[in-house]
Amino acid sequence: MRKVCIWFLIFVAIIGPLYLYINIHRYMDTKTFFRYEITYFYELRDYFNNLTIENKMYTYIVKGDYLYTYGVSGYTKTKLGLGIHIIKVVNLEYEKKYIFQVEGRGSFYSSIEELRYGYLDDITLLTNFEDMDDEDINTFYLLYKENPDIEKDLSLIEKSRFSYKDGKKVAQGLRELNNSLVKEYRKRNGEIKETN
Repeated sequence: MRKVCIWFLIFVAIIGPLYLYINIHRYMDTKTFFRYEITYFYELRDYFNNLTIENKMYTYIVKGDYLYTYGVSGYTKTKLGLGIHIIKVVNLEYEKKYIFQVEGRGSFYSSIEELRYGYLDDITLLTNFEDMDDEDINTFYLLYKENPDIEKDLSLIEKSRFSYKDGKKVAQGLRELNNSLVKEYRKRNGEIKETN
């Protein structure tokens, strides 16, 4: 029995450092939230399901049991922990204009359709912010305001010839989504009066 323990320790002593050497980038540059991780490419992935919830993230915040993200595909609220529930306010132009088969992108890209199929009832896809509660609106607005260089990011999208069929439309879709968020935020905070 003693020989088995010694061989096991030797095996772990050899394989452990080798594993860390091969995978060190994951531990240095990623943030892990149980089943979700934010990679060094600034993507939000569910590595249990091999799905990417956000392919290009700008800002994020953890609030209680939820991870809020703002990226090129829209705004996302993801429940952390054992239960799964995702609410995503989608940039409609992003899905229409994204080029799926780009060399070097890898197999991690997940379309909105793949997310819908992968999560079924555990994902809610929205096109506006009207059905979200005040705390979610305030948090998304905070994420939007945390990115002072959004126009710089949008101009990079507009100039991208390899990721999108029409980068200008993708950037315009995100601008419209941002404007919709700001309008809803101001309306709920009394800065804009509702007209009936």
